[in-house]
Amino acid sequence: MRHLLLALALAATSTAARAEAPAAAAAERTAWELDLYAGYGQLAFPTDQLNTFSWYNGGPAFALSVAYRGAHFTHPFIDIAYVPILTSGQNVTLVDGTGLRSIAAVNSTWAWGVILGPGFDIDWFRIRVGAGLYDVLVKTNVGGATNTVNQFAVGWMASLSALAWRPDPFALGVEARMTALSMPASGIYQTMWSVGLTGRWDFARSK
Repeated sequence: MRHLLLALALAATSTAARAEAPAAAAAERTAWELDLYAGYGQLAFPTDQLNTFSWYNGGPAFALSVAYRGAHFTHPFIDIAYVPILTSGQNVTLVDGTGLRSIAAVNSTWAWGVILGPGFDIDWFRIRVGAGLYDVLVKTNVGGATNTVNQFAVGWMASLSALAWRPDPFALGVEARMTALSMPASGIYQTMWSVGLTGRWDFARSK
């Protein structure tokens, strides 16, 4: 009887160890990932900035980020982004000694930003929110004369992506981004949107 009880105890211990092993392994899995985003974006708000121009358009949007995924569904990330704001232009009529003449006035505005924040993975959906510092640049060209100025702004970013294709260790999908900038010194507040493709690469894993 003693030998039977000992055998049952050993069997129960072995079964419990095997059941805990996968759970422990899953809990220990972590990964460093590199993300790349490329899309197209435009100024979304304020819309009155678009009313005085004869033509306008946005431009390409890019971002490169690094994130650390732990055993839970949240992950911290750092994101370096190029944000298109507005490219606009209009023909201006001038009166000088030669009479009336028309010249082109072109304005381009874009920003570089560094953003920190948390991300949330729910199956193949991903949500990210973050805050950071942006360097906003404005370039004007009037009749061939170019001038460029810049100003730093506090900004916020939110993104939603769907990583539908996941050939390990990669994941590919689509992403939509919204960026808001605030420059208290000048009272400027702008919001931009962009949509594009996104990819993820797990370049380092714990197992």
